[in-house]
Amino acid sequence: MLSAGVASLGSVWVAQAKDHTELHAEQASSGYERAVLEIVEFIKSGNLSAAQTRVDKHLQQFPKSRVGHLLKADILQAMAAPLQKVGAKAETIKMVHDDPELPPPSEVVKGLKHQLQNRWSHAREADQQAHALVPASLIDLGQHPHVLVADMQQGRLYLYKNEDGAPQLIRDYYLSVGSAGFGKQVEGDNKTPVGVYSIYRYIDDSELPDLYGEGAFPVNYPNRLDRYRKRTGYGIWLHGTPSNTYARSPWASEGCFVLSNDDFLDIENYIDVKRRTPVILSDQIEWVSPQQLAQRRADYLAVLSQWKQDWESLSTDAYLAHYSENNFNLGRTDYRQWAKRKREVNNRKTFVQVDMDIKHLFTYPGEQDMFVVKYQQRYLSNNYQGVAEKEQYWQRDANSGRWQIIYEG
Repeated sequence: MLSAGVASLGSVWVAQAKDHTELHAEQASSGYERAVLEIVEFIKSGNLSAAQTRVDKHLQQFPKSRVGHLLKADILQAMAAPLQKVGAKAETIKMVHDDPELPPPSEVVKGLKHQLQNRWSHAREADQQAHALVPASLIDLGQHPHVLVADMQQGRLYLYKNEDGAPQLIRDYYLSVGSAGFGKQVEGDNKTPVGVYSIYRYIDDSELPDLYGEGAFPVNYPNRLDRYRKRTGYGIWLHGTPSNTYARSPWASEGCFVLSNDDFLDIENYIDVKRRTPVILSDQIEWVSPQQLAQRRADYLAVLSQWKQDWESLSTDAYLAHYSENNFNLGRTDYRQWAKRKREVNNRKTFVQVDMDIKHLFTYPGEQDMFVVKYQQRYLSNNYQGVAEKEQYWQRDANSGRWQIIYEG
């Protein structure tokens, strides 16, 4: 048993906890999260009096904090008798919120335990920032001032700034996703999609039910790859939290990804609908050093450079070798007809010049060896010139190991 009569408050995370008070203060995304972690620190050390003082202050500042009410109930019980498990006072939560649509108390407690585990795990394992690691998916931010990257396994949303081409972390937030987790396949499965998306619209809270909190930013799910994979559904939004609670459990939505209202109001300052701020919804982030990211960027840009060089050389066979014949253009175009037309076009060229202005290049989460690049293409030849917005999906062939284009449009 823990000291001062506290036995096992969320044994998974308390048993593994280390003394990270200073780290919490630096890493917490808000006063709310910092307070919750400080309360847990006091409980872990057996200082129940300090824990009670801190939780009372927390609930005065955040009266809708269900986690705060849960912790207070357990602190009070621990003062009277050994606390055997988190949520021993589950009925207290129901009384505080008095919502007939709430799940059974056991499910409420399960969700709150999950939230605490995610918050504690983030504070305990936040050495990504301490060691200046960055998400491996952020190969090239191009022209975007900011990009969002979600780690749905850990329940965090990271906000990166484009600092002269290098991603710089400026915020991270506690995140809630679908009640059935992530990896959306069909409409109604209550899962959040995994993939690369963009925010294209803002919806003010005055146009929305209370469920969506302070507003919403829809993303473009399903994208081209989702449709090719026959994934269905719609209405995947980044939005706020209902007014009767401060934060939802990590798995709570119908497929959207959700922030507290305070965090939503903060992040909306960095989202640019006109520029379609990218959102990378990852099942789990791979963290790499800036040096590793720079090397990967060089490798991917070399792939694009070779494709461009082969196109400009008018060596049609070399150019066509960059395109996958299997399910060409995600099954939307017949490869043989397209290749035949390309040969006919190239036979009429005396020169070709192609310039690429990359808007972004990201590796694609949930897929094996895939990246997506958006760019502005400026094309010049002896008989045609034009400017176009382009997008390509590249995937490494499992047999040859060669990167090939599986979609271009």
